Amino acid sequence: MKTIVKCAAIIICERSLLLTRKRGTQIFISPGGKPLPGEDHLSCLKRELDEELGVEIKSFRPFGLFHGRAEFEAQAIENHVYFVEIIGQPRAGNEIEEIAWVNYRHPPCEVAVGSIFRNNVMPLLFQQELIN
Repeated sequence: MKTIVKCAAIIICERSLLLTRKRGTQIFISPGGKPLPGEDHLSCLKRELDEELGVEIKSFRPFGLFHGRAEFEAQAIENHVYFVEIIGQPRAGNEIEEIAWVNYRHPPCEVAVGSIFRNNVMPLLFQQELIN
């Protein structure tokens, strides 16, 4: 079975993490997506954040590589996660139905968060005191 490669953005504002929910789903996931053939991670994030949120990347740096199961496909996922500073005000665009600023202890409305971010990324951000 083929592993899905995804590039994901950690976007933090006022100690809350930005997550997105695709149209027709109930689970919030990280902004980002799958690189196109020949596309590097930065180019992928630039394209995806423009399409999904209407923002530009000011800076980015690696956070970590996480492995798990894809939320919407029964496949393994390799998630390359980056800290991203953005230019612009994020808004739901393209296939995104909703955005939410969440924190680790009290997600708004107790939203369902994708497993890699729920089990790996958010606890690390909380431990590092980057999100509440």
